[in-house]
Amino acid sequence: MEQHGRIEKNPLKSVQKAQTNGRQVRMRRAFTDDEMKRLLKVAGARRVVYLIALYTGLRRAELSKLTRTDLHLEAEQPFVSVRASMTKNHKQATIALHPDLVPELRVVLKHLPANEPRLLAHLIPGMAAFKKDLKAAGVEFMNAQGQRADFHSLRHTLATNLARAGTAPRVAMEIMRHSDIKLTTKTYTDAGLLPVSDAVIKLPSLVESEFTRTQICTQSLSRGGHALSVQGNKKAKNHSLETTEAQPLAPPETAPVRTRQEKEKGAPSRTRTYNQLIKSQLLYH
Repeated sequence: MEQHGRIEKNPLKSVQKAQTNGRQVRMRRAFTDDEMKRLLKVAGARRVVYLIALYTGLRRAELSKLTRTDLHLEAEQPFVSVRASMTKNHKQATIALHPDLVPELRVVLKHLPANEPRLLAHLIPGMAAFKKDLKAAGVEFMNAQGQRADFHSLRHTLATNLARAGTAPRVAMEIMRHSDIKLTTKTYTDAGLLPVSDAVIKLPSLVESEFTRTQICTQSLSRGGHALSVQGNKKAKNHSLETTEAQPLAPPETAPVRTRQEKEKGAPSRTRTYNQLIKSQLLYH
C-alpha cells in the first residue's frame, strides 16, 4: 500500500520480527532409520502411504488428492506429477520417485478398483490410526523434549535425510518445495539426527601427532649425508669422547711440520706440506 501511494508510511515498518524459537505450538522431530523400519513393518496396507510421504514430502492433503494419472512409472526416471490445484503453494511440481517406491506403487495400481480415481483412497490414516501404528512399532509419539512424531514428521524426516546425505541446501529446498531455504535447513531439518560429531572428526589435522614429532626429532644428517638417529649420534659422540680421554691429541701447534721445495721439469714451483696429524694426506698450496 505504501508503494502504491495508498498510505504515506507503513505503520509496521519498525516492528521487529517476533522470537519464536522454543515457542512453537507443535514441536516436531524426524524419525530415526530404526524407527522408520519398525513403523513400516507394522503398517500393513498403510505402508505405501508412509513411504510416499517419506520419499516425496507430500503432505496429507496432497496425498489424498493423488490419482492414478499423476503417476508416471514407465518413464525412464519414474516421477509423480503434482497438480497446482492440489499443492499448498498452488504451483505444479514434478517429483522423482525413489527406486524403493516404484514397485510399491505398482502393487497399489494393480489392486486399485477401476472406478476409483484416487490412488490412496481409504489408506491415509487419521491421528488415531497413526498413533496405533506408532505404538505397535514401539515409537514414542511425544519424547522427553516435548517433540511430536506425527504424520507431518515424515516430511521432517525427508528434510533431515537429505541433509544427512549431503544434499546441497538449494537442491533440498526444491525437493521440499519450500519458498524459503530457512524452512528447509532450520525448521524441517532435525539437527539432533545430523552427523555433527563425524563432521568434526573428518576435519583436517593441523597438529603433528606425538609419533610424527618423534620421527622428525630423531632424524638428522651425518656429515656424509646419511640419515642417523639421535640415539646413534649420541653413541658416536660418547665413543668420540671416550677415545679423546684415552688418547689425547697433541695441540696442532706442537706438531712438527716439514716443508721442502719441489720443482718438476716444466712445472711451476709448489710447496708441499706434510702434517703428522693428518698422516697420509698431502696438502698442496
